Amino acid sequence: MAGPRRKLGARGRALTLGALTLWLLGCAPTSIATASPGATKVVRYHGARVVVPAGWPVYDLSSHPSVCVRFDRHAVYLGEPSPSQRCPANAVGRTEAILLEPIAAHGTRARSNSHSALAPLNYPGALPPQGSVAESVNERAGVIVTATWGSDRGVVERALGTRLGNVAHASAAPQVTPFAPRARAAGSTPGGVYTGPGFDACSAPSEATMSAWSESPYRAVGIYIGGANMACAQPNLSPAWVSAQSAAGWHLIPTYVGLQAPRNGCGCAAIDPARASLEGAAAAKDAIARATALGIGPGNPIYFDMEGYARGGANSVSVLAFLAAWTTALHSSGYASGVYSNGDSGISDLVAAGSSGFTEPDDIWVAEWNGARNTSSPYVPSGDWSDHHRIHQYAGAHNERYGGVRLNVDSDFLDGATAASSTAAIASVLPDGTYVQVEGSPEIYEIVGGAPLPVAAEYWASLGSEQLVTITAQQFALLNLVPAAGTFIQTPAGQRYRVAGGAPLPVNNPSLFTGVQPVIVDPWDLASAGTPESHLNATPVDGTFVEGEPSRSYWVFAHGQRRVAPASAAAVRVDETALAAYPAVPCVVPRLRDLPLAAARRALGRADCRLGTVHVRRRAREARALRVVKQIPQPREELAAGYAVALALG
Repeated sequence: MAGPRRKLGARGRALTLGALTLWLLGCAPTSIATASPGATKVVRYHGARVVVPAGWPVYDLSSHPSVCVRFDRHAVYLGEPSPSQRCPANAVGRTEAILLEPIAAHGTRARSNSHSALAPLNYPGALPPQGSVAESVNERAGVIVTATWGSDRGVVERALGTRLGNVAHASAAPQVTPFAPRARAAGSTPGGVYTGPGFDACSAPSEATMSAWSESPYRAVGIYIGGANMACAQPNLSPAWVSAQSAAGWHLIPTYVGLQAPRNGCGCAAIDPARASLEGAAAAKDAIARATALGIGPGNPIYFDMEGYARGGANSVSVLAFLAAWTTALHSSGYASGVYSNGDSGISDLVAAGSSGFTEPDDIWVAEWNGARNTSSPYVPSGDWSDHHRIHQYAGAHNERYGGVRLNVDSDFLDGATAASSTAAIASVLPDGTYVQVEGSPEIYEIVGGAPLPVAAEYWASLGSEQLVTITAQQFALLNLVPAAGTFIQTPAGQRYRVAGGAPLPVNNPSLFTGVQPVIVDPWDLASAGTPESHLNATPVDGTFVEGEPSRSYWVFAHGQRRVAPASAAAVRVDETALAAYPAVPCVVPRLRDLPLAAARRALGRADCRLGTVHVRRRAREARALRVVKQIPQPREELAAGYAVALALG
């Protein structure tokens, strides 16, 4: 969120320096061309082809994973957005930009996130044709093309070679009735009222980063769930992410960046004054669909991000009509309404309207960068939104580092409503070891790591007097597809397993994990791992990090194999004897001569090797730039995964 900085004027005017622009994008682009107006260039990726203005930068995400995929800048992005992309916290708005992404990578995320965070608002007539996004599929090239636009839709149409009206839009979110909807009341939301520090970032951090930041003083995190002016891609945000962070104790602040004031300072897609109420209701409907798809059900708040604007005239009238409809629509579906805005614009307008019967939001989020870690504000009378209904954004975009991981964040102090995963909510009443049956169905399941593992009739009969809880099909749909990472399970015969990436890995040495209480399960589940009915994977899903014990070696799974990985806070500790069942990608020693030490370390990591001893030649110790002059073993040797390569620098 940009907060008070909006008073400086249009974002484009504030970012004309090339170096600053590149820093905000996270990395130097593959190419930047200076060309005459109207000049174009062809960009090809995996057989897909787009024609874009010659001045647009092109970013290869596989070579530069730290690049933030931002749709508020003209650019072409090639590849899959990285979970560790570095995004500025204050990015907002949409313009013409294109992402070319492999179908396989996009599909992986789609399986974990049933609704794309970049899908358009699908309510005909509700929104102007600006600030939107569309997707098309190039089956032959194996590429998903995501295109956004702001004021110049034609640029994107010419780039894609098609009218956007003919482009297949991402599908709307599935309508799922969440568990235990509750009416709004102070402290009644699933995430509860939280009092304390929090932060928000443009792109939801990876699970590893969230784990590392458990060392921070923060316990609340703002997440962007959608909207016509959401600037950053969300490769990490999924129902699994929401559930995992809720279970880890993070309070969530779901935020929707929709249409802005008619005359806004961010160059954002704007409210049509003649249709402000209709657009506010449509924004709420879309926000509800996105929240539901992420597992954030009724009873939770959703905050609208209304960036700063000049008060008065059409701006104030349109914003208030829009936000009143937003609140009304959220309430009709059982959600609480929140509004984020600058103290001297949107918040002041809400305060002024409160005495006239205006439909107020339940909670306000005041952007006022005064460094005060409290929720007091000179713009808000002490009696307004009192009793735990406020958040204060007290600092704008800045870098902080915890657990060895740096993020660019805004800082907040909360004394108001937050959200939690509906899966977490149902887990609170259906703890592990609970036996359940879906209404109208004879099947029985046991809750294990938040997932329903089947129970055979003969196994159920052997249990004797266990109680059975009946749940609805909607409640069943909110359970995890596989047990949560780190869950311990055990057969009746005593063999223990630990779940990583949905797969049960044997614990052959129980002394590695003392003081745990595993869930005893039907042996059929383990014997049938890999079948959809078992709710267990045969192999950890790609991207699963594990730490082998007792050697403390780190690995990441890909295509049924394991590769050497750097230490990660997201790694699941497992008995390393179980890893022998999964082949390790060998270390193929790369050529390192003439590389500086940092580059050599990266090259070794990519080759599934690791850095061993480093010797600096005596006469070179005072040199400013040391480079590899000798390596042992020599290049192209194939050795065991993680082999330590010794270097001499000179």
